[in-house]
Amino acid sequence: MNATCSPSTSAPATSGVTESLRKPLYNVNGNADAYEVRVELPGVPKNGVKLDLEDNILTVRGERNTTVPEGMKALHRELSPLNYLLRLRLNTPVDEDKMTAKLDDGVLTISLPLKQTAKPRQIQIQ
Repeated sequence: MNATCSPSTSAPATSGVTESLRKPLYNVNGNADAYEVRVELPGVPKNGVKLDLEDNILTVRGERNTTVPEGMKALHRELSPLNYLLRLRLNTPVDEDKMTAKLDDGVLTISLPLKQTAKPRQIQIQ
């Protein structure tokens, strides 16, 4: 697998707080049957994660929002809204129907089973 990532950029948020767009830390492991991608997305809830696979490019997006509880006002803020973006080019086609993803303790684990290619077989001559 040859992994390529998009560059990090920053964009202003509509709320006046600067939202960052960052490339998350990640590892890619694999064997003859599958790839496993582990991506760190601290503070991102399940509903803030979006995965896409198109033209052998895996895109991981994560959005961490920081909200002030109702009836309270922000007195000090170090945690800011944060968006993650990671793009990985997959050199081997994966079986999209068998892909799985799990988010646990801020770590997203994506299982990418490889497509089984036609294996050569010997034909017995009778």
